[in-house]
Amino acid sequence: MTLPSRNIADVLPLAHTLADLGVQELKLHHMRPVGNAAAHPELLVSDVAAYGRLRAELAALRTPLEIVVDEEISATGGPATCATTTRPRTVHRIEADPRGALTLSCNAVGNDAYAFWYEKSTGRITHRPSAKDELSQAVPDVVYARA
Repeated sequence: MTLPSRNIADVLPLAHTLADLGVQELKLHHMRPVGNAAAHPELLVSDVAAYGRLRAELAALRTPLEIVVDEEISATGGPATCATTTRPRTVHRIEADPRGALTLSCNAVGNDAYAFWYEKSTGRITHRPSAKDELSQAVPDVVYARA
């Protein structure tokens, strides 16, 4: 679940409802200023202390629901730079945009850092390396942690 400013207060009631329904995990990540959010900055959580309050509320939950958060929401914060410059050996997630641009890391979404594209007409994925693609820049992947 992406956390825009308008619904961060709804996470706790949602967590209770999900737990009551038997859901086992809720994954939360901060909203990045890309796409619609770039055009509407009021959707971004500008009060970073709100994440601390949310973590405290979630820690006090008495449900079996497991809460997973990304680094920007976690107590330690997001990475300033990529920890390694080696290319990934495995890919845990690929995100696609409507144009066919593929990203290996959520951090690369919206940054025009695409190294791979899906060509619908041929049904193939093509590699288009550039100096600014996510592999050349070693864009770090989003890391999740248990809250």
